[in-house]
Amino acid sequence: MQNNKNCSKFLSLLKKYSILVLGCALLAFGDAAFISPLNLVTGGVLSIGVITQHFVTLAGSDFYVVDIVTWIIQILMLIVSFLFLGKKFTLRTIFATLLYPALFTFFIRVPLINGVSIGNHLASFFLTEDTDWGLRTLAGIAGGAFIGAGVGVCYHAGGSTGGLDVISAILARKTPIKEGVSAFIFDGTLVIAGMIVMRDIRNGLVGVLGALVCAMTVQVLYVNTQSFVIADIISEKWEVIQDYVHNQMDRSTTVIDVTGGYSKEGKKILRVAFSKRELLPFRAFIGQTDPKAFVTFTQASMINGEGFDPLVRTNFDKKKGE
Repeated sequence: MQNNKNCSKFLSLLKKYSILVLGCALLAFGDAAFISPLNLVTGGVLSIGVITQHFVTLAGSDFYVVDIVTWIIQILMLIVSFLFLGKKFTLRTIFATLLYPALFTFFIRVPLINGVSIGNHLASFFLTEDTDWGLRTLAGIAGGAFIGAGVGVCYHAGGSTGGLDVISAILARKTPIKEGVSAFIFDGTLVIAGMIVMRDIRNGLVGVLGALVCAMTVQVLYVNTQSFVIADIISEKWEVIQDYVHNQMDRSTTVIDVTGGYSKEGKKILRVAFSKRELLPFRAFIGQTDPKAFVTFTQASMINGEGFDPLVRTNFDKKKGE
């Protein structure tokens, strides 16, 4: 029995990390083959690298720094995450946070096809002096689609590629600002800054289009399938399940004393609220821990409070309470 549990746990971890590798590969490929070669600013850490590269090029150097800047920011954000979000959050995101820039460097620097990298080889098809803006626009759309697919896949595996998402997570915990709002502000600021710095409105608009396609792809692959779940668990091993919720999921629980209608026996209901992306591993753990557990999962469209979006009192509410 123990061997079966260990095997199931191993397979679950293997699946999770395989999905994360796929997501990071899609994200890195989109950046290396489309966004970076076109010097598009679509938001995120890569855009900081693209803007930095613009200044390096203006200084008369052809040294490529986009991936180097990406590495530096990713590592700095890991440190910030550890300081402000804690060890558990950082450990959950460290794999994808470091894998993404590693794959980006691989796609952009390692010569595999006719002595050039995969990213530069593909970019050569649309980066010529005769390339019209229609082809560049299609390349921007393709890049946005790859990036959005990569982000959505990573989110489905319960991971994050770090970067500016760390700042958004900190703001969501410390202030009423939701992660989506702060992420939009950061990305929008970078896009506008890129258009101003590079003085290229057309390329800037292609970047905006790429960012929109990215957002739409994430919406289709992840947000539309994302919701919250409330689980009520009746199990003799509820304490073991509760420890998993507290230590692995970093969620709180509510324990309710109930009486079985048929057996008349006293029981415990363990109630847990969490995001839908945590459902599959949590359900698998319950099945491994207590196959006889009785569990109901209820979908919730919104959950507010500690660990979720904060409850914000409006001025109207405050006046009512005075």
